[in-house]
Amino acid sequence: MSLFRKPAVQSASLTHVGRVRDHNEDACGAFDELQLWLVTDGLGGHAAGEVASALAMEAIPAAMREGQTLEAAIETAHCRISEAPAQGQGRPGMGCTVVALQLDGPHYRIAWVGDSRVYRWDGALHQETKDHSYVQRLIDASVITPEEARRHPQRNMITQALGGLDLGDLKVDSVMGPRNPGDLFLLCSDGLTGEVTDNQIAELLTEPRSLQEKADALVQAVLDQGGSDNITVVLVEILN
Repeated sequence: MSLFRKPAVQSASLTHVGRVRDHNEDACGAFDELQLWLVTDGLGGHAAGEVASALAMEAIPAAMREGQTLEAAIETAHCRISEAPAQGQGRPGMGCTVVALQLDGPHYRIAWVGDSRVYRWDGALHQETKDHSYVQRLIDASVITPEEARRHPQRNMITQALGGLDLGDLKVDSVMGPRNPGDLFLLCSDGLTGEVTDNQIAELLTEPRSLQEKADALVQAVLDQGGSDNITVVLVEILN
């Protein structure tokens, strides 16, 4: 049996309501004993999105502490959100996106539902997730370019979310790879990527600042662009 010590990591986060919305439906969490980081984003325009985000933030680590895999824990959160209105929590139809990073032995594992993202920075910026969205389907079909997708009138339409779907229709995607010292992971809601380009993100991550200062700078870049949505960023750096 091979034993792997937990990697030394540092993390930083910031969530902000933005300049337009009157409340924040995003949430983020760090669960050190699980080597797990999460970002959830309540569905904009749907009732009780913040309740769905909070339920996912609670249900995923709880399920993993009981021995479930990351992907199974996300499915458990989906069921929890779907059942909550009948138990007096939230409202029917509520939902959220989720993106998760888990450090698993010598590897990282990323799982997601919706259009919140994870990027990995190792001197270059790599998008590790692929949006569950209408415009991503158009990109995959070569109907539009990624640049056109940023301006598409239906760019906020997602095709997968926790809650509001039958479990059999839910698709939890995941990827994994080797973790390396110096890797920096960015988890974010679409409040960041909807207003800040990948090039801008890369520029901000290269600046000689502390991890918290980088998180702050990413959010400030969105606010400078208008801050039309809630914004959440989590940065996780592998030290060794």
